Amino acid sequence: MSDYSLDSIDAKLGEMLTNSSHMFDLSMNCLLGDTNLDTVKENLYSTDKTINELHRDVRRELIVHSAVNSRNLDVPLLLAYMTMSKDIERIGDYCKNIFEIAETGNSFAKEAEELDYFISLRDQISGFIVSLQTCLSLDEEDKVQELIASGAEVGKEIDEKITSLLENKLEVKYPVATTLFYRYLKRVNLHIVNAATAIIMPTDQIDYIDE
Repeated sequence: MSDYSLDSIDAKLGEMLTNSSHMFDLSMNCLLGDTNLDTVKENLYSTDKTINELHRDVRRELIVHSAVNSRNLDVPLLLAYMTMSKDIERIGDYCKNIFEIAETGNSFAKEAEELDYFISLRDQISGFIVSLQTCLSLDEEDKVQELIASGAEVGKEIDEKITSLLENKLEVKYPVATTLFYRYLKRVNLHIVNAATAIIMPTDQIDYIDE
């Protein structure tokens, strides 16, 4: 996505994704497994702080890059970087929200009927974060398009679940917690897809995968 002068920003975005992946897996394991919440909470929140610091670093470096290269400034590229950085930063926020569902005493670990599906969603979205990191380092548009398409499909699937819950067509043990869970997963997935659009889409089309 970048030229040599922006390699440092690429590296920071990659580090943000590594931390986002860690937060996502950690928070999902707390909700879907028997992870002791007290043992991971500090790690989860400190990792989020690291992501926030990296996000601020990216913004500072973009400002410096703009000043240094004012005569040959690639504005669309810098806007794409800014958008991607913000989307990645938001993943951590929703991971905290997922953790908070578990922290309130809700656990899906013993929900036999839904657990396999929840685990499948976890694995898919976790894989999307890894794929986004790979797309950042490889100049292969087909892989980015594949990620966007797969993420869009998962997003539609989650939307259908939310609609079914709101219309009382789906019976679950924890209806409120489950609805919130799907909502947070939808947002994590959407921010991954939005970040992917920033790699290949024209500036005016970033975030607008359906249009």
